[in-house]
Amino acid sequence: MQKIIIIGAGGHGQVVADAILQMTNATPVAFLDENPVLIGTEIMGLPVPGGNASLNDLEHDGVVVAIGNNSLRKRIFNELTKAGENLFSVIHPSAVIAPTVKIGAGCMILAGAVINTGAEIKDNTIINTNSTIEHHNKIGPHAHVAPGSVLGGEVLVAEEAMVGIGATVLPRTSIGKGAILGGGSTATKDIADGITAVGVPARAKA
Repeated sequence: MQKIIIIGAGGHGQVVADAILQMTNATPVAFLDENPVLIGTEIMGLPVPGGNASLNDLEHDGVVVAIGNNSLRKRIFNELTKAGENLFSVIHPSAVIAPTVKIGAGCMILAGAVINTGAEIKDNTIINTNSTIEHHNKIGPHAHVAPGSVLGGEVLVAEEAMVGIGATVLPRTSIGKGAILGGGSTATKDIADGITAVGVPARAKA
């Protein structure tokens, strides 16, 4: 049974902890968080002994960066990788994942997610609750596909991009690097790097 440290004790971190508790090959042993209000407390019965600097003091087999902010999650992930940490991928047992799917390090695939054949999920990416990743999608590193979103076949979600809650991406559409597709929006054409697009169909936000 692998002992997993969770970086981030907020709401998303607690969802990730619950997913690990459902797994048969891992168990969460502690949260780490930089918020001084949380240090020294217990959350979900797990201690919060300190911030990220406490990692070396704790016995563990792997770490997951359970922080929703893509850029912050990327920075911490890269620091941990450089330090030689094992970035553990959390996969809720209710997720449906085709055998041909490729999943990188430190990913979080949560309850009810569906990832179909030929898809590729790069490092440190969140595939959130009840989201659908259709066939041959490519989800870039440090991206976040939010709860209830639906991505058609052959979609590309680039590095650090965000697909909001309940959003839809039509087949063969790209969401650019660092771009945001707003919650409930529908991307019918490519969204360029760094753009926030909202609405049905999604248009660049002024």
